[in-house]
Amino acid sequence: MQRQKSVLLTILVAFIWSLSGLFVKTISWNAMAIACGRSAFAGVLLWPIVRKSKIHLDRAVFGYAICYCLFTYSFIGSNKLTTAAMAIMMQYCAPIYVALFSFFWWNEKLSRADLLCLFGVIIGMVLFFLDQFGGGSALGNLIAVGNGIFFAGISLFLRQQKNNDPIVCVFMGNMLTAIVGLPFLVQVPFTFGIDWMLVLLNGIFIALSYALYAYASKGLSALEAVLIPILDPILTPIWVLLLIGEKPGVSAIIGSAIILTSITMNVWSKRTSDPTHKEVATGV
Repeated sequence: MQRQKSVLLTILVAFIWSLSGLFVKTISWNAMAIACGRSAFAGVLLWPIVRKSKIHLDRAVFGYAICYCLFTYSFIGSNKLTTAAMAIMMQYCAPIYVALFSFFWWNEKLSRADLLCLFGVIIGMVLFFLDQFGGGSALGNLIAVGNGIFFAGISLFLRQQKNNDPIVCVFMGNMLTAIVGLPFLVQVPFTFGIDWMLVLLNGIFIALSYALYAYASKGLSALEAVLIPILDPILTPIWVLLLIGEKPGVSAIIGSAIILTSITMNVWSKRTSDPTHKEVATGV
């Protein structure tokens, strides 16, 4: 896939993802039931595509599925317990975790830009945790930290894909998420209303967006794959503010600006310092 197409697809994915936080805020179910319901719908929609692919269950597939499952429950749980701004910005700390994981797993050196980015992300996270006006709970803020860690794992395991169509990983991740949350979903009254409609719509969006993201990641580096969807952390708080009235505090806004600036400068410095660098996210 040409890099230009990968970039455009990832931007589209970011727009779709920006609606997820709004859906989660609107649906009245608990986080476990929402995660299970939307992943079950997504899995059903992805199955006709997956059945045409050759499935090789290797470490990368299981790693992706576990990280996807943990990310889904972490993201939805934090959205329910804290502000959408907090949940989404902690997800977009993922690039620094990618750099750290690469350092410990593959002995890739941390550059001065990486260290400066890490410092900026830490400062931004501290400002988020000091936010007294967003209405989020301490537990929700703590859970939100996992968003970036598990999202980084998704990117790294996609990078290791060799024998599978990336959509297989997306399908397996949704199936694992649905199985884990099934005891919670069966407790939800089956009365088809706005909640079920939003969960169904969310499942459609998840199937579409992660399928596009998996394919687009084949033409991007692991860091680019978590950086380019920059519209997501910008748009998500806006949707929630306009439609629900949830407003992050001043320190959270400053913290998000520091995090986004640090990560953007970090990746930009890598691209400009080594124009030939192209680290394929999936390893395919």
